[in-house]
Amino acid sequence: MDKFSSFFLSKLIKTVKDSGLLAWGDRVLVAVSGGVDSTVLLYSLYELRHYFGITLACASFDHKIRPSSHEDILFVGGLCKKFSLPFYTGQADAKDYAKRLKLNLEESARILRYNFLMESAIDFGAQKMAAAHHLDDFAENFIMRLTVGGGGSAIAGIPVKNNIIIRPLIRHTKQEIINFAGDNSIRFREDYTNYDKKIFRNFVRLNIIPQLKKHNKSFLKTVYNTSGVLRSDDEFINAAAKDLFDNISKLFFSKTEGNRLLLSQIVFNRKDLIGSHRALLYRLLKISILSLWQPQDIVDKNIFSKKPIVSYSNFEAFVELVKSKKPNAYFNIKHLISVRREYDNIFIEHILLNNKLTFKSFNFNFTGTNGKEIKYKCILNELDKTKYKDVSDIEIKELGRSFFIKKLKEKETYRIKAGILKFKKNTSVPPNVAYFDFEKLKFPVTIRAFKEGDSFVPLGAGGHKKVKSYFIDKKVPMKVRKTLPIILFKDEIAWVSFNSISETIKITESTKYAGIMFIK
Repeated sequence: MDKFSSFFLSKLIKTVKDSGLLAWGDRVLVAVSGGVDSTVLLYSLYELRHYFGITLACASFDHKIRPSSHEDILFVGGLCKKFSLPFYTGQADAKDYAKRLKLNLEESARILRYNFLMESAIDFGAQKMAAAHHLDDFAENFIMRLTVGGGGSAIAGIPVKNNIIIRPLIRHTKQEIINFAGDNSIRFREDYTNYDKKIFRNFVRLNIIPQLKKHNKSFLKTVYNTSGVLRSDDEFINAAAKDLFDNISKLFFSKTEGNRLLLSQIVFNRKDLIGSHRALLYRLLKISILSLWQPQDIVDKNIFSKKPIVSYSNFEAFVELVKSKKPNAYFNIKHLISVRREYDNIFIEHILLNNKLTFKSFNFNFTGTNGKEIKYKCILNELDKTKYKDVSDIEIKELGRSFFIKKLKEKETYRIKAGILKFKKNTSVPPNVAYFDFEKLKFPVTIRAFKEGDSFVPLGAGGHKKVKSYFIDKKVPMKVRKTLPIILFKDEIAWVSFNSISETIKITESTKYAGIMFIK
C-alpha cells in the first residue's frame, strides 16, 4: 500500500491537517466494531502511524444485541494481535440498560459504548479517540435531525472534532471506504442489524438517501457544505450568547459529599433579557442547561449519558416566561432541569430527584401521653382520632421536618389566650408555629402539599381566598409553595404552614383549651 499515491489516504491526511486532528506524539485510541468503516480506519491509521508520529491502541465493545456479537470481539482482537496493538474490550446488555433507563436501543448502546471507550482512553493515556463516522453518516444524521428537530447546532451535523473525539473519515463516502477495503483485501465483519429498516437510521440510509442521490448526484457533498455554513452561523451566535451569559448570569454552587463544587443554580434578571433577539435567548437557555448538566471533568463516568435536549416547546416557554406580564411561571426540561420566574428573577436549576414533595405516603411517628412511640405507615399522612391522645409528632421525611400537634393545659391556654386577645401578641408568633382553638380540631388531621384550587379563610380575612392567590399576594416563591405542608382538619384547610391559620380555628374569648401546631 503506497500511502502517498493512495487517493483514500491522501484525503484522510488532508482532513487531519485541515482540522488539526492529530499532533506529533499523540496516543490515539481507535474505536473498532469489526465493521468495514472502523476496520478501514484502523488499517489507515496503522499505515500512517509513523507519518503522523502517533501511538495506537484499539477498543471494542459488545452490546449483547446479537448472538454472534462476541465473534466481532474475537475478530478485532485478531487484528490487534496482527498489528501488536494494545486491545481493550468491554461488554454490557444494551437492551436491559435501555429498558431500565427508558431509552431507545440506539441511544442505550451509544451511552454504554462511549462510557467504556472513555474509560479505556483514560487507561491508555490517550489524547485522542478516533471514530469511523463518514460522509454518509453525516448526511444520515443531518436528515434525522431535520426530521426530529434540535436547532441549528444539531442540524449543523457531526463535528469532525469534539473534545478528544476525532473523525478522520468524515469527508469519505461509504463507497470510498468499501472500495479501499476491496482494493487492499481488508477483511471485516457484517452486522445484519444495519439492514433492519425498523431502525430509523437504517430507514434513512436505505430508503431516503438513495432517492435524494437520484435528484442530486452531489447530495452528500451538498449536505456537508450546507452544514458547514450552518455551523459557522451557529458558532457566531453561540459566541454572542456566551458573552451575554458571562455578563448577566449569577452562578451558585453546591458541595457534593466529596467536597467538590458543582454548579447548581443560574440566575438572570429578566430585565437584562427582554430586548434580546430570539436566537440569543434560545442559545442562552441551551448554554445554561448544558452548563448545569456538563460533568466537571472528563473522568466523570456518566460523561456520555443522555444530555437534556432543549426542544422548541421549551424555547417558546422560555421566551414567554421572559416577556410575559405574569410574575410567576415555570416549566421543566425532561424532569432534569427546572426553569422558573419569580417576579424579575429567572432561576435555572437542577430538579432534586431525591426530594419528593408530593406528600403521598411516608412513615410517621406517634407519641402518646405515656411517652411511648408507635410507628405507623400512612397513605394520606393522616392522624386518626383513635391514634391521638394528647400529643402527636408526624415525621415529614420528604422535607426532613416533623409536624407536631399538642393540646395545651388550662394554665398554658390562659397565657396564650391573654397574649393573643389582650396584648395582641399573635403577630410575634414564629411562622412555623400556630396556636388554635383546640375544640375546633376535627379528625382526621391531614398533611399534604398545596393543590391547585385550594382555598381557605386566612386569619383576619373577610372570606374565602384561593391559596394560590394568597401566595401571590404574599410573594411566596413558586418553588417554595410545593414544599409548604398544608394542614387540614377533616376536609378544611386549618393552616398554611409558615403563613396563616384559618379564621375558623382562631382563638377567641370562648376558647376553653388552646392547641399548638408547629413544623420543626
